[in-house]
Amino acid sequence: MKMYKRTFVLAGLLLVLCVSNAGAQTLTRSEKWGKPVERNYLHNLYSICETVFRSEQPDSLAFSELSTMGVKSILNLRDKHSDSKLVGGLPLNLYNVNMKASDFSDKEIVESLQILHKSPKPVLVHCKHGSDRTGVVIAMYRIVFQNWTKKEAIDEMINGNYGFHQKYTNIPLYIEQVNVEKIRQLVFSTN
Repeated sequence: MKMYKRTFVLAGLLLVLCVSNAGAQTLTRSEKWGKPVERNYLHNLYSICETVFRSEQPDSLAFSELSTMGVKSILNLRDKHSDSKLVGGLPLNLYNVNMKASDFSDKEIVESLQILHKSPKPVLVHCKHGSDRTGVVIAMYRIVFQNWTKKEAIDEMINGNYGFHQKYTNIPLYIEQVNVEKIRQLVFSTN
């Protein structure tokens, strides 16, 4: 009986700690970070600014909903996955940059940022979960287009409740080490 009581007390303490920690995260969410957008068919949809959204992989109903919201372009970061069948005849401009969360380079980042710069707006950026590949592209968007510091962009990416997976240590490391001026020049070059 003592063993069950001790286990119950420990479980209760863990629950209290988890709940209080979750509350602390909500209270410390920066006003600058992406704003959650409530929709029926997407559960990780955020507005980054008036012209850029981020989310997980939409299904056909979600693409229809995005079109109704006025989204004009879709940037898909998934490797070997096309949105064309899911989009059907909807009036959406589709772009794809094949990217792996565990292994990407300046090339994929520059290509993604050029699409964000030139595509009809608003634009949605997505990968499978809307967390890691989408996270690094949005972080670089914040740095290159909105002049955020690397620290601010990494903080939002990791702590913004977008579902960042800690196993991808290469992503914050990339942001810390990237030559922002080089990326900026490549993004805005006319080639």
